[in-house]
Formats: sequence, structure tokens, C-alpha cells
Amino acid sequence: MSSTRAALYCGTRWDEQGRWSYELLRADGTTELLPGIGTRLAFRVRDGSRFCLGYHGFGAARRGRLACPRRARVDSGKQCAQCRITEGWSVVHSHRGPLTTLPEQVRDYVAQPHHLYVAYFGDGMAKVGTASAARRHRRLFEQGALVARFITDSPDGLHVRELERVVSERAGLRQAVAGVTKTRILTKPLRPWSALESAVADAAEHAASTLPAEITRTDTAWSGGREFYATILARGRFPDATEFTADSGEYVIDAVTAHGHTIACVDEAGAGELVLVNDSRLIGRRIELDAAITAASRPAQTSLF
Repeated sequence: MSSTRAALYCGTRWDEQGRWSYELLRADGTTELLPGIGTRLAFRVRDGSRFCLGYHGFGAARRGRLACPRRARVDSGKQCAQCRITEGWSVVHSHRGPLTTLPEQVRDYVAQPHHLYVAYFGDGMAKVGTASAARRHRRLFEQGALVARFITDSPDGLHVRELERVVSERAGLRQAVAGVTKTRILTKPLRPWSALESAVADAAEHAASTLPAEITRTDTAWSGGREFYATILARGRFPDATEFTADSGEYVIDAVTAHGHTIACVDEAGAGELVLVNDSRLIGRRIELDAAITAASRPAQTSLF
């Protein structure tokens, strides 16, 4: 990295194998990916403004993240109204017609097979969700699920969203869990891994039992958070995770491991334990990368038990 440069922070980006990067949007509109492990991300935030992250192209002519043409500020969410419309997902969420009437830029993606899953984050927190066949593991890494179960397959994205709605209503499972909540769960005393596997199995069985009678049930386990969980269990945690709520400041993120938006970092004060950082509230903010920065959050240590 050069000594100082500005970028829009877009969060962590994952692949199907659980490898991750920091995603940055440069001033020229191009995307930069920095390896999550091995990159010491030192930066400052000068104000609390948040900006649109642009939109994703799914067609053959334009793929990947495309910058917001208006560089619009946002008060909530990650996109301005125009970029949501351009991307097409705002239509999908409320669509009730056939696949053929969806916007062209998302039609092929929605038409591919999808899966319905139940994810578990610890401390009794579970949710029902959907993932395309091409992104089934990446989706769970992005979500920060510690364990999960795929409970049925679906022919397309519209069909699976209806199943998600049905299971949510009948089983009483939420469809979203805030990223900061997932990180705060991990600051509490952690249960053995076997307890997490048992909890998600029970939640998945309950959810699957509410599926319509004609739906074929599956039961495929996913344990992509196991290595991450073992690391923070062994190394220790802190009572307050860093969440970037201040309008300005200097920070260093030196990751040992990560999962979803929870990044476990080296404590630059020299302690052997880890500092937990949640980057959700940093997404959409302009940062200034500066390798000379040494400041880091150092919350007081807490006991494991």
C-alpha cells in the first residue's frame, strides 16, 4: 500500500472456500481487494458520513460492483434509491409474477436453483435464510453463521423466498440478525462446539417440520465457522467489540481470523488475547489508508468464564 490514500470501505468479501478480503472502492470507481489475513489495515475516519456502495452487475456486459454514478450519501442501508432500482433486487423482493417478467439484469441469477437454510449464531440466536446454488457456502460465510443446516432445495429464487416466508411465520424464526448482534454474542462465555451443533439441529428440525407437505426435506449440515470459533475460544475475548460508532478516529485492523462481519484481531498492546471488531458500521464510510497509523482500540480484558 502507498503511504496515504482514500477509499470507500465496502466490508468483507468471501468466496466458497471461506477465504476473505477487505473490499474497497477507489476514487476512480474500481474495486480493490486486500487479503484479510496478512494485511495490516491502518486507516483514519474523518467524519460520520456514509455513501452509496453502488450496485452489482449480473449480466454478461457488466459484472461485479459498479460505483454509484452520483456518489450519493445514504442515511440508512448500503445503496441509494437509484442504485437499488438499477441493480434490480428491489423488484425481486416484492415480485409476484413469473420469472420472465423480472428485470433482465437479475433474471438468470434468480432462475438458478436455490436452497433454504437455518443458521445458528450462538446464544439461542437462529434465523432462516436463502442462498443460490452457486453461492450456498459463501452466503453462510458472509452471514457469519457458525453452523447451519440446509433444509430443502428449490428450483428458483422466487420459490425459495416464499418458502422462507412460510417457515418464518410458522416456525417463528427471524429472517435477519444484525451483524453487531452476532459479534456481541461472541464476547460472552462460549459453549462447547457440540452444543452449537445440537442447537442448530433442533432449530432446523423444527423449521423443516413447518414446510408444506409437498416439499421434499433435506438435512445437509454446514460447519464453516468451526475453525474461527475454536480460535476465539482458545485465545480469549473482550467485553466490548469495536464497532466504529465514532464520527472520526484512527484504527488498526490486524486480523488473525474472521467470520461474517466479525474480525478477530491482534491486540497491539501486546496481550495474547484477541480484540473483536465488527465492521458493519464502517461500511459505506470513506477511510484514509495510512500505514504509519499505530492507534488501536484496547478494551479491558474479561475472563473467559
